[in-house]
Amino acid sequence: MEKNPMSGHALLDRVSEIPTVSLHSLLDPVSLEMDVDASSESSSSSINLLYEAVASIRHACLTVGFFYIKDHGVSDAVMQNAFDAIKKFFAQPTEEKRRLDATQSPLYRGYNAIEDGKHNCKRTEGYRDAKESFVIGMTEQHGSSPMHGANQWPEENDELKSAIEPYFEAVRKSARAVARGLAMAIDLPENYFLERLREPVAQMVMLRYQALHEVATNSEDKWLGCGPHTDCGFLTLLAQDSQGLDVFTGGEWVCAPSKPGHLLVNLGDMAAYWSEKASVKLKSTLHRVTNGSHARHSLVVFMNPDFEASMDIPDEHAGDFVERKSSGEYRSAGHYLLSRLGLMWLDDKS
Repeated sequence: MEKNPMSGHALLDRVSEIPTVSLHSLLDPVSLEMDVDASSESSSSSINLLYEAVASIRHACLTVGFFYIKDHGVSDAVMQNAFDAIKKFFAQPTEEKRRLDATQSPLYRGYNAIEDGKHNCKRTEGYRDAKESFVIGMTEQHGSSPMHGANQWPEENDELKSAIEPYFEAVRKSARAVARGLAMAIDLPENYFLERLREPVAQMVMLRYQALHEVATNSEDKWLGCGPHTDCGFLTLLAQDSQGLDVFTGGEWVCAPSKPGHLLVNLGDMAAYWSEKASVKLKSTLHRVTNGSHARHSLVVFMNPDFEASMDIPDEHAGDFVERKSSGEYRSAGHYLLSRLGLMWLDDKS
């Protein structure tokens, strides 16, 4: 079996190792903390479904670190419109896409060409990412977050913006439902993460991975759609139009193919770090993208807490790690992200 996380395509196709969770009950207002009338059959059924979803999330996050979600509230039409729009954008000549070059944005939002190679938190030595991307993020907020700001959009028409913004909004709602379930899964109050996702540091990255025949061969670097890495943030929600994502679990690479109507969720390093405070070790799992015979497109939403959100755990829910992890190493969720991204933010905004 293939063991080297840098080599070849995934040899395994065990989709069953990546479970599927229905978000229906987590999008429902029924709460485990409510005093539900036991005689109400519908309420009892809803509670049972909620327990089932929470248990499934807990199992997935302790074992694989990835899970598919269905009944997530993102309509097929909204998702298809987003894919159609971004495929049309990437199909344009490079000089046209360069008009929205990310270097023009203080937050590095906009278009990143394959030549730029600035798509990830870190680069795998000796490898180059065979992909191009377009990035947007959250704009309005009422605090002092340096990670909110303006996006770049084509000036000629609003076709791209009108397709992408509804998708971004819908997936953020799905992410909040996941966050609700995640809190309950590690025995925190169900609103613990929701209260820290009021003005999230959320970002959407749209990607086109080159087909193998498009990849340059006149370089000493090796090419990979995206080298092995873990995500540095909280939650990632992915839609993909074809196979290419591999997950490293059980000492082997397992492919995570596209499933129509589903989103794929994974935990980032922030979630793993945060969970240790409650004496639970959630998994932030190594993954990669391999290029195939056809171009691959994906819509990735990185959902992170409010910039100034506290990462402390209430004493009654804290585990053995709380004293060590609450010592001020990271003042807030936003400062954790900046630290992981190698950025600095001074209080005087200088």
